[in-house]
Order: sequence, then C-alpha cells, then structure tokens
Amino acid sequence: MDIAEIGSIDLGQFGTAISAVAALGTAAFGLVDVTKPFNGGISNVGYHFIESAFQPFEAALKTINAEEPYAVVKANWLNGMDKAEQKAAARNLIRLGFNSQTAAPIAGYVLPGDDDLLAAIARKIEIGETPNEAELAILARFDAIIDARLNAAFERAEQQFRNTSRFVAAAIAIMLAEVGMAVVTEDFGSSHFILAFLIGLVAVPVAPIAKDLSSAISKAAWAFKAVRG
Repeated sequence: MDIAEIGSIDLGQFGTAISAVAALGTAAFGLVDVTKPFNGGISNVGYHFIESAFQPFEAALKTINAEEPYAVVKANWLNGMDKAEQKAAARNLIRLGFNSQTAAPIAGYVLPGDDDLLAAIARKIEIGETPNEAELAILARFDAIIDARLNAAFERAEQQFRNTSRFVAAAIAIMLAEVGMAVVTEDFGSSHFILAFLIGLVAVPVAPIAKDLSSAISKAAWAFKAVRG
C-alpha cells in the first residue's frame, strides 16, 4: 500500500489500522525501556538538572555518604520513584545532614549573609535548645528556598526525560515502519517511504489513546452505515 491507496480503505478498517499503528508505538516505547538495565539507559536523561540543584547541599549529603553523596538521589530517580516522594526524600536527606559544620557552607549558597546565624541555629538544635521565633523564621525561609529549587529541578528533569523518551521512541517507530514496509512491499518507492515515515511518526502519540480512538471510529462506521441504510 502507498499513500494514494489510503483513501480506498473502508471506514470500518480504520479501527484495525489504528490498533496496528498503536502496537508499533507501544513496541517502540518498549525498546526505549529496554535500555534501562544498561546503567540506567534512558532514565539518566534529565538527572543532571537534579544533581546541579543538589550541589549547594553537597556538604550535607556527604555526612550521609562521603564517597557517593548523590547515590540515594540518583537511585530514586533511576528507579522511577514518584516525583513527590523523591522530593520529600531529598528534603529529608538535606535536613539529616544539616548540622553546625554544614550549615555555614550551605547558607553561603542559600542564604548569603546569614551563614553565621544559620550555623548558630544548627548548634542550638544539636544541643537540644529550641530556636526562637526569629530563628524559626530563618529556618522557614531556608526550607522554602530548598523546596523551590528542588521543585524547579525535578520539573525540568521530568520534562526533558519525557520529551527525550518520546523523541527516541518516535525515531525507533519510524525505523521499524520503514523496515516493515520494505519487507512487505515488492517495489519499495518514495511513496512507500513517506507512508512508512508518517506511520512511524504518529505511532507514538497514538499509542496511549488507541483504544478509545479505535472504538470511536468503529461506532462512527456503524452509524454511517445505518444512515446509508
């Protein structure tokens, strides 16, 4: 089949065609996922935003794991943990490593000018004293800035991961479509190449909605036949 023959397809066959295209998209996504066992594969995409956001807090992370301070953060990202849970775990890691030794270097990145005050607050907490209202306000600002930076980093990381995964899946779907078209077509020409390219291109976005779309087209076909009598 080439582009010129698409118009000859019966409306009732579109559901089957869409299911086939969706299967191609699903297979492409599956091949993208296959890369994950190889040192994380596609899951590494976007992580650099997260690590960059954590660099100001490296002193705190090193109190937990001096040799690999980002190990827990990266493991959670590669494992696909829920984003909200990842951010909560990240905040807990920073707070766990927050003490009188790490407060000053962290404050230099987060609250410049308040590094001595933040270190004093950390010492208070270490000896069991309760910070006063002004100090609690400083801690609240500190937490709010951490949350804002983590939110931005995880959103950018997720967006890059999602977009890159779709792009790679689309490229794979196009290659599979071209190979499939070449195998089943005796006289493979430019029109077949373009048709296979278009099929591969739409396979990825169609895959998640294929069931609903196929059902809607089938119902439309039956309705059209009923109207025609």
